[in-house]
Amino acid sequence: MTVGQREAESERTGALEGPGLVAAARSERGPRERNEDAYVCRPDLGLFAVIDGMGGQQAGAEAAAMAREALLGERDLLRAFLNANERILRAAQKRSQKKGMGCVASAVRVAGDKARVAHVGDTRVYLAGDAGCEQLTRDHTVAAHTQEQLGITDAGAKEMGGQNQVTRDLGGQTRTGEDWIDTCEVTLEEGDLLVLCSDGVHCVLESAGLFGRLRDARRQASSPATLAEELVDVALAAGTRDNSTVVVVRCLCPARKESIWRKDILAWMKRKPA
Repeated sequence: MTVGQREAESERTGALEGPGLVAAARSERGPRERNEDAYVCRPDLGLFAVIDGMGGQQAGAEAAAMAREALLGERDLLRAFLNANERILRAAQKRSQKKGMGCVASAVRVAGDKARVAHVGDTRVYLAGDAGCEQLTRDHTVAAHTQEQLGITDAGAKEMGGQNQVTRDLGGQTRTGEDWIDTCEVTLEEGDLLVLCSDGVHCVLESAGLFGRLRDARRQASSPATLAEELVDVALAAGTRDNSTVVVVRCLCPARKESIWRKDILAWMKRKPA
């Protein structure tokens, strides 16, 4: 691999702005030979995603790229996930060397003060708000399922097997309906942070420490670019063995929709004689 190829495995967006939002992303190859992660960081569209390819080098990167294209081509997140699943599945069936290709993904669509999340696999979405930090997604892995069943701590779960065995993905099998896609919707306040990351980041960071970093970043109004750089640097320093990708979104001032009542009152006041 040449120096130029190595440099291509590191991507940064810098600060990007959209209506009521500022965002940034960083993706690093880490110790892997190739970066199979992909991301979407489009504050102009209110669209953000982290995608982790599977199936071995070229196949994984191709699956992640196909999921990214599906998200950019469809406004509805559920339809985008369904389209991505079908496209990847068809591609794998046409070429035997691509058998097993797929990806996992977490995506967020922000509109006004609402953020809608769609998720499959072990990428994650966090929300750092005024009241604290929470993980909006749950991992679809053998280890996470066992952890939920046994009620053990995150520290204990790290000692179990199945950390990298995902139970849901895009492209692994034919899917009908939408119940295999986890979704949620949250209300955003000014200053809130949304953080999306691949397992190359969260797998090497303790939840308490990560939550603390996100709370501090919100309180200190850290820039998304600064936080994205920091989280990937920490993951690399902690010895991650995977690609590491982070997308950070800060809510500047959510555009709240005026109620019909308020609009009627304003219209009446304008018509009223002085």
